[in-house]
Amino acid sequence: MKTQERHIVDVLFVLALFGIFAFSALMLVIVGANVYQNTVNDMSSNFDSRTATAYITEKLRQGDVAEGVSIESLEGTDAFTLSQRIDDVEYCTYLYLYEGQLRELFMRKGADLGGSLLAAGQPVMELEDLKMEEVSGSVYRLDLTTAEGEAKTLFLSPRCR
Repeated sequence: MKTQERHIVDVLFVLALFGIFAFSALMLVIVGANVYQNTVNDMSSNFDSRTATAYITEKLRQGDVAEGVSIESLEGTDAFTLSQRIDDVEYCTYLYLYEGQLRELFMRKGADLGGSLLAAGQPVMELEDLKMEEVSGSVYRLDLTTAEGEAKTLFLSPRCR
């Protein structure tokens, strides 16, 4: 009888040990999944904000010619404007916020597109907000908020003034 009781205690001990191991393994998987999810969310947020700032900065560098950078009103919306001459014709690239998207519109200056200029721009990426101002004659401040709500401030200074 004592031998049978010992075997039951041995079996219960092994089952308890297995239960603790299974519970620990499950908790480790849950914690790892949460860490992974947080990392993915942070990377996505960083990607969106860095992409927006890198895109606008690169556009400024591409259009950095004397008197080629300004902030203008495009149908009542502030637009970062990059002007350039191609074969004695002046063209403008407008970067602006319309319907929750950063948009880019490249067109001949003063051309009539027969409709809303704001809607004609190509969507670049989603943004919640974009504000721009000329801080001084050679420095522009852009405040942008990504679709996830992360706010960034960008100071740009064209080299060709």
